[in-house]
Amino acid sequence: MSTSLRRGLRAAIIAILAAVLVLVGAGTGRAGSVASAMDAHLSRAPYLTDLVGLGVAVNFATDRSATNATVTYGPVTTSGCTLSATLVPSRRSITVGTVGEYQWTAHLSLPTAGTYCYRVFLAGTDLLAGSPSPTFVTQQQPGDTSPFSFDVMGDWGMVNAAGTNPDAANLMSQVAASGARFMVTVGDNGYPSGNQLNYGDLQQTGASTSAIFGSQFWTVPSPTTPIFTAAGNHGLSGTSHTDITTWTQDAAVAGSNGRYQDDVYCCVNGTISAHYASEWYAFTAGGARFYVLDAAWGDTNKGTATPYANDAAAHWAPGDPEYQWLLADLASHPSQLKFAFFHYPLYVDNPTESSDTFLSGPNNLEGVLGSHGVQIVFNGHAHLYQRNLPSAPGMPISYVTGGGGGSLEPVGPCSTIDAYARGWSPSKSTGSACGAATRPVAGSQVYHFLKVTVSGTQVTVAPTDSLGRTFDVQTYQFPLAAGQPTAGPVFADDFEAGNMGAWSSSAGLSVESDWVHGGSHAARGNTTNGATYAKKTLLSQYADGYGQVWFAIASQQAQVNLLRLRDASGASLAYAYVTAAGHLGIHNDRTGSSVTSSVTVTPGWHALEVHRAVDTTPGTATGRLEVWLDGVPVASLSSAAADVGTAPIAALQIGDTQTGRTYDVAFDDAAFAPSWMSPDVVASSNAVASVR
Repeated sequence: MSTSLRRGLRAAIIAILAAVLVLVGAGTGRAGSVASAMDAHLSRAPYLTDLVGLGVAVNFATDRSATNATVTYGPVTTSGCTLSATLVPSRRSITVGTVGEYQWTAHLSLPTAGTYCYRVFLAGTDLLAGSPSPTFVTQQQPGDTSPFSFDVMGDWGMVNAAGTNPDAANLMSQVAASGARFMVTVGDNGYPSGNQLNYGDLQQTGASTSAIFGSQFWTVPSPTTPIFTAAGNHGLSGTSHTDITTWTQDAAVAGSNGRYQDDVYCCVNGTISAHYASEWYAFTAGGARFYVLDAAWGDTNKGTATPYANDAAAHWAPGDPEYQWLLADLASHPSQLKFAFFHYPLYVDNPTESSDTFLSGPNNLEGVLGSHGVQIVFNGHAHLYQRNLPSAPGMPISYVTGGGGGSLEPVGPCSTIDAYARGWSPSKSTGSACGAATRPVAGSQVYHFLKVTVSGTQVTVAPTDSLGRTFDVQTYQFPLAAGQPTAGPVFADDFEAGNMGAWSSSAGLSVESDWVHGGSHAARGNTTNGATYAKKTLLSQYADGYGQVWFAIASQQAQVNLLRLRDASGASLAYAYVTAAGHLGIHNDRTGSSVTSSVTVTPGWHALEVHRAVDTTPGTATGRLEVWLDGVPVASLSSAAADVGTAPIAALQIGDTQTGRTYDVAFDDAAFAPSWMSPDVVASSNAVASVR
């Protein structure tokens, strides 16, 4: 391509980029979105990394027409942007395809928390030209409990033979509009090799070119959304490590004693000696600790095993540097929220990119994270969306968020802990689903990112597709106690207050101390005329929720209804019961049908849990209805495709409003949560707060 033609193409692309960013800026309301026109010397629009403490790194790339650049920056006040400081960035020579460029990085140290603006210059030329100064917000300071949000995505940075990817472009616009403070990825940052040409720039287009720094992709949110990246199997090997040199994380790595460098790995499971990037670090935002981990391996370097097995041997065996580092950092942060981000998935229902059994389970990485209080794990690798229940008591909730722009994949066969999953087959143009999800009708419903909002110890995960539609939104209330990673209840009562004051209404139940499951008190209904119950109106409504109670039946002459879920109008949605013959059953009020199992409830205390989930897709009425007894699922009472209606859960009830029945039953440790609770989670949560 001639120099004049290249310059003309560059000018045209920059004009398109300017128009895109004007629209994004209008949508986000951030004054600093890049707008109107940028100088033709700019090859990678400004992007932010390493948002730690009171610092951030401003990065950009240019042609090689000059060797001196500056970054000006300052606070955003009521008077606007004040560019009161100037910093000279470091320079690195890079080659994007055959084009030589300079990549610049300036590490800003800011005096106080707040909102700041900046501009970038090459040899005195304002590279943002007539566009406003981009803005960003400093990291949530340690101990600050005010709400903040971050985004998560994975398996992104792919274009077709023409150099386009409309779904990924739409997704980047949604990320820019999300209002999140920063982004964390779960690996595979750029396809197929994660090299400089795959990352690209504002000028070059074509197959496998500019899938990240092209005008429609990461360039759209990059000026205002700092990014942290995890390693994936794509782009892992070699010696140049584009991800390390591009996604600079100096403060995060140094502050956590992490690792971010080229290393030689030799020679687990018969693999050959190879250069791989070692990428692991941690940082704190507010009351949460973020662990960005390296769980990936070169696809072709299998030796006598598999990439999963080789990753586990190289990174996660006792004595491995990453394993020892993680143990030390987890132990030094015992009492706060903890999130982990890595590539290979603990659990996923996909025939090609399967669950990593070398990482999952109590004796592997999953067990390390669970035993040290990590509440949520975010993975990628499979190009789909999946939310998993905790695999066992004490294990974290896990998400697979591999829909960032790579070619999508189907989901299935479905596993028992798969609560909600969406997949898509591009070759067949058909959707697939697991759990409470319904089949998507277009790939745009599977391309997605997660917006995660943290408010104290409450965490909301809102998956958002490429057209801005949210789905499977979950809110978790976590206790602060270390080692308790399962979702804490949003309401819990162990009756240790000695009364029914935690409930919105009650009748026929008395709090006494002669028959309890835990502590000194429990509620009891001893009646010859029924109507012994307590109802709790929840502070929020839940399309997906779990009710739990411990119960013990001393005697009965009739059916005993134990646990019920109601909607906002007070109408019953579903309830669990024990028949006069002692068999456990479930009633679905949507269909008016009851199912009685062969499970006999023996004398003594038992933990009962009922899960009801409704698919939030408009026009659907399918969902999930499940029952556990003493932490064990009752298969005959559970259905992953139940007609449960569309009304969300708004109230929890223990006991029975039905009159004319004779029984003697006790209740203890009742709770409601938006995620599965182990049988002992209620008592431990009550140690934090008995009523929420």
